[in-house]
Amino acid sequence: MTTLPPDSYTARRLEHSTPEHLHATARRAFIGPIPEGWLKSHRKSWYKRYVSGGRTPTFTAARPISGTDAREPVAPESDAADLPRPSSQSAQTNGATADTTASTTSLLHGQRAAAASENETAPETEDAGQSQTDGGHLSQRASSLPLLDQVANKVSTNVPRIRFSESAKHQLRHRAQRLAARGTFKWNKLREGEVLKMDRMLVRMDITQQTVGAAFDERISEGVETKSLDKWREFMIVCRRHSEEDAESVLQLYQTRVIAASAADVGKAKKRPKFDVLLSPRRAHVDLYSSLDKTLCVWTTKNARTTIYYLRPQSSAASVEWYTFLRGILGWKRAQTLQVNVPDLSVCLRLDDPFGIVESSKLLSEAAEGDDTALLRAVNQEQGAAGAIIARCVKMLEASPEWTDVLKAWAQYGRVGLAWKRYDRLEWVYGAIEQRMYGTVAMNKTHELELRPKDHYPLYTKTQDGDRLDEPLPVEGFLIRLTSQKGHERRMGKMLYKRLYFTSQNQYLLFLRPAQATPPPPPKMAVRANGNVPTTKQLVDEVPQSYDVDPYPLEGRHISWLDTEAVKSRADQKAHDNEAAVEADRNVNMLMRCDGFIDLCDVKSVRKMHRGATPADENLEEGPDVEFNTADESQVGTNNSRTDDGDTTEVDDDRVFELVLKNGLIVRLQAHDTTARNLWMVRVRALVHYWHHRAKADMDLFKSVRAQNLTALNIDERAEAQVGSFAYKWEVSQSYASPIMYNMCGIAQCRAIHLSGLLFRKPRRHTTFTRCHVILSHGHLLIFQDTLRARSGQKLVHIHHERIAAIDLQGCYLYSGLLTANDLLYQNKTFDSNAPGHHALPRIYLEDNWTSTDEDAMTTFVIWHAKSKSWFRSSQFVDDVRDREADSARQDGDAAGAKTKTKLTRVSQLGATGRSVVFKARSRAERDHWVMGIQVEIERLAAMERELGTESVTPDSNGSEEGDTGLVGISYYPSIWPTVIARINQSTVKKMLSQMANTALADIDLLGEG
Repeated sequence: MTTLPPDSYTARRLEHSTPEHLHATARRAFIGPIPEGWLKSHRKSWYKRYVSGGRTPTFTAARPISGTDAREPVAPESDAADLPRPSSQSAQTNGATADTTASTTSLLHGQRAAAASENETAPETEDAGQSQTDGGHLSQRASSLPLLDQVANKVSTNVPRIRFSESAKHQLRHRAQRLAARGTFKWNKLREGEVLKMDRMLVRMDITQQTVGAAFDERISEGVETKSLDKWREFMIVCRRHSEEDAESVLQLYQTRVIAASAADVGKAKKRPKFDVLLSPRRAHVDLYSSLDKTLCVWTTKNARTTIYYLRPQSSAASVEWYTFLRGILGWKRAQTLQVNVPDLSVCLRLDDPFGIVESSKLLSEAAEGDDTALLRAVNQEQGAAGAIIARCVKMLEASPEWTDVLKAWAQYGRVGLAWKRYDRLEWVYGAIEQRMYGTVAMNKTHELELRPKDHYPLYTKTQDGDRLDEPLPVEGFLIRLTSQKGHERRMGKMLYKRLYFTSQNQYLLFLRPAQATPPPPPKMAVRANGNVPTTKQLVDEVPQSYDVDPYPLEGRHISWLDTEAVKSRADQKAHDNEAAVEADRNVNMLMRCDGFIDLCDVKSVRKMHRGATPADENLEEGPDVEFNTADESQVGTNNSRTDDGDTTEVDDDRVFELVLKNGLIVRLQAHDTTARNLWMVRVRALVHYWHHRAKADMDLFKSVRAQNLTALNIDERAEAQVGSFAYKWEVSQSYASPIMYNMCGIAQCRAIHLSGLLFRKPRRHTTFTRCHVILSHGHLLIFQDTLRARSGQKLVHIHHERIAAIDLQGCYLYSGLLTANDLLYQNKTFDSNAPGHHALPRIYLEDNWTSTDEDAMTTFVIWHAKSKSWFRSSQFVDDVRDREADSARQDGDAAGAKTKTKLTRVSQLGATGRSVVFKARSRAERDHWVMGIQVEIERLAAMERELGTESVTPDSNGSEEGDTGLVGISYYPSIWPTVIARINQSTVKKMLSQMANTALADIDLLGEG
C-alpha cells in the first residue's frame, strides 16, 4: 500500500492525471557519453545531487498549486508519515486506473464525512430519474454503480485534520457567525473602523461625465468616454466597517503595508488612505469588468461626475472572491439555483440551493460559539463545495440508466472536474479556485458551469493518411555544433565549432553551454559507502553511454513502485517520489538556462554528412581533429562562453549528421562516435516527423473551433472577436469550447513547457513591436529572437533562435482587452471601406495560414511589474519574545538590551508606477489562450507566496514602515473565506495580531507536513 503523503510530488501529479500520462510525459532518452572534462568539474555536485538521491527537491515546479490542495486524511503529527494511501488497484476493478490521491475536482471524490454526519436528518429529495432537478442537499445517497459506491464509501472517511493559528480561529469563527445569520447579519456587531477584508491590488482610476448605470463592463465601456485620472499603481486595498449616510463600509487605498486594525488605531496612523470609496448601495456599484482576466471595477457618482476604479488582484480566484464580497456588501443576494451543463451527454442539471448546508447547518452555529472541531469541519465543508457539486451531479446522472456506461468509463479511465465556459474558453476549477468555490460562483453571471472529463495535451497525432503517430521520447546529450547562428561554417577557410548540450522539449531542440548542463542520473548505479564520490575514471567506466530515464515505469496500467502487491516499503516509495521530483527539477532548470533553440518544425530532413553541401567543404579534410570526449575542463567542464570554441580543418564524416532547414541552411552536429550519431539521427528524425504533424493538428484545432462557432452563432470572422469578448452569456450559449485546446497539462505541470508560440512584444510603452518566440514555463516567460537582422535592417537567414530576455512572473499583474489602449499608443487606424468603423484589415500568417481581422485591443495583453523596491520588516522573522524584552529594556534604560536585530525583506514600493511589457497575439483566440496560461502560472506563484508568508503586512509595536510609529498592523493574507473581525476587545486584538506575525491566515497546513 502506498504511503506517499498527499502533498508529495507524485500525489499532486496524479490529482489531475493518470499513471499512463505520467509515464509518457516523464520519459527521456540520454545519448552519451558524458565527456571526461565535464565530470572533472561537476563530478561531486552531480553525483551527490542526482545520483545518490540525497537531496530534497526545492524547485518551484515541484511546489503544490496551492498550499491547501491536499485532500487526504491526515493522522496526528506523530503518525502522519505512516498514513496509508489508496493504491492504484484497490480503488478500482478490472485493472482500471485509479488515483493515488483524492481530489475534490475528481469524479471519485465525494463530500466530507463531517458534512454528511452533520446533515443526516436532511431529507433526500433528489429524483433524477423523473427530473434533472435535485432537492438542494449536499448529502449523498447510495450509489447504483458498484464502482462509485465503493469509492464513495472510501472517500467518506477522508476528513482532513487542519491546524489553525489563533488569529485564523478568530476570523473564521466570526465568518461563521455571519453565515449562520443567513443574510441577516447585524452590522452593529462590528465596531466602527474594523477591517472586513484586505489584499494587495493594481489600481487605475478614470473619470467620466457620462451617466453610468448599474452595470459597467468592457462591452458597455466602449460607449463611455473616459479620461485617465491616474496610471496603474499598486495599492493595499482595505474594506472597513464605516457608517456614513447610507453606507455601512468603505474601501480604502493605502500606500503602506502597515494597516490599522481598528478605529482606535486609525487615528494613530501617520499615513492616511490615499483614496476612500464609500460603499453606498445608492451611489457605488461594482462589476466584473473583464470576463477574461477578471479585472474588477468600482464606480461612484458625485456632483455629476463618475469616478471609475479598476481593481486587479494578482490571482483570478481572489478577484472573483472580492467581486462576490463587494456585491454582498452592496446588497446582492446569492442565486438559489446553480445550473451545471454536461456537454458530453447534452444534459443540463439544476442544483437547488447548492450552498444551503454551508450557510445554514448547525455546524456554523457551533463554530460561531467557539467549538474548534465544528470550525474545522465547517472549513472542510466549504473547501469541499466543488467536490460536493460533482457528487450531486453524478448521483443525478446515475439515476438514469442510459448514462451508466458513460459513468463507468469516467470512473475507470479518466478524471472529471468542473470548468467555467465562456464562448470558446474553458477555465478549470482547481487549486485556490476550487477551495473558494463559494466565492467564485459569482462567475455564473458571465460563465456557464460544466462537468467535463479532464483532458490533457494529446500524446499522439495522425498523418494525412490517417496513420497514428505516437509521441517519441525526448532526447538529450552532448554534441559539437559545426555551424554558427548565421549559418556560417567557416572562418578563414576553417570550420567553426562549439561544444553544447542539447535537450528537446516539445518541438524545440534547446541548447545550453556545457557548464550550465546537468545530464540525467544513470539507472542502477551503486551508491558508495559513507557517501564517497567515485573518481572521474570510475564514473566514465560505470555510466552507460546511452540510457533511458523513466521516473514512472508502468506495470499494466499502474506505476510499478506504487504497486500494492509488491508491498513497497515507505522509504522505497518516498525515494522513488523524490527521484521523480528531482528529475522534473532538472528538466526545468535546463529549460531556464538554455541559450536558444532550433525549432524542429523548421527542419526539413535529418541525414548523414554530405560532402560538398557547403562551401567550407573545399578546405576540409577527413580526420578526428575536434575531440568529443576531451579531458580538458576548460573545453567542457568550465566552458561558459557564448562565442565559438574554435575552428578546425578536419572533420570526421562518420560522427557528423546534418539538419537540413527549410530556409536552405544546414546545421552540422558531431556526436561521440558512429553509434551515437545513428542514435541521434533516429531520435531526432522521429521528433521532427511527429512535431510537424502535431503542430499542424494544433492549428487545425484552432481553425475548426472557430469555424464551428461561426456556424453555430451565424456570424462572420469579423464579428468573432467582438462576440468572443463582449457578448452576453445567453448570446454564446450554443458555442463550442475544446477541452484539448484548454487542457490540464499546464495546470498539472505534466511538461516543462506550459505554452509556447509567436507573439509581438514591446518591452516599454514608447517602443515598437517586434516579433518573437515565447515559452511559458513555471512562472517565467522566456523570450527568443524570431528574426536576425543586419545593422541595415536587412533580414538574415539563421539556424536557431537566440534567447534575448526572460520575465519572472513573481509579483506581476496581467490585464488585457480595452484597458490596454493606453499602452498601445499607436493603434491601427486603417480605414476599411468595406467595414466602416472597423480599423483592422484582414491578415494572414503564411507559416500556418491562420487568418485574423481582430482589432488591436482584442489581441493585446500587458504584464505589469513594479520597478521600485523598498525595504520592509519581514513577517517570517518577527520575534515577539525578543521585542517584548527590548521594550522592557528600553523602559528600564538599558540601551544595550534594547537593541534587537531586525531582518528586512525587499518588497515592491506601493503607490509607484511600474513597468509594462505589452504583448500582441495574432488573434483574439490566441490572446485568450496566452492570458489563461500566464494567469495559471501567476496563480501558482501567488499560492506559493501565501504559503511561504512573503510580501506580508507585519505588526510592529516599535515602529512601522517608512517612519510610522505606534501603529498596530494586521496581516493582509486573503482568507479562504472573506475576512470579518467582529467585536473583540483591544487586548484580544493585540494578542491575535502577535500570532499573525508568524502565521498566515491562508497558510492552513495539514498536520504532519513538517
